[in-house]
Amino acid sequence: MNYWYLKIGIIASFTLATSAVIIRAFWQIIVIPTSGTMVIFIPLIFALLSADALVVYLTIRPSLQKLKRQPVLIGVVAVATAGLIAGVSHYINFIPSSEAAPLPSKIIGTLIVISSLTAYLFLLWFIWSFWRNQVK
Repeated sequence: MNYWYLKIGIIASFTLATSAVIIRAFWQIIVIPTSGTMVIFIPLIFALLSADALVVYLTIRPSLQKLKRQPVLIGVVAVATAGLIAGVSHYINFIPSSEAAPLPSKIIGTLIVISSLTAYLFLLWFIWSFWRNQVK
């Protein structure tokens, strides 16, 4: 990937999308400054900033060897954990709310949480098996 304009396009598009979500998250914290809002949006902001930093880093200098280093894998798990905490917290607050009155909203929310938990377990299994093979 030696095309600098493609790299700039990837970084710009991902950073702009991440910035929009982060601005929305800060706005939500300012509008409704409760502890429930903080529990949902602060880990979300952390996960988005970390994911954006990883995308920028890997776009500038792509290498699979960098992904295999232990600090990077720990960072990926930390970001995934923060994202999962934000998602589950949002789900717990969303289901009893009046916004989730229609049944399809509850079904969609439940499917998203189940798929997120499954993806998280696969990520942990992948990293555990990777480390296990490195120790041998």
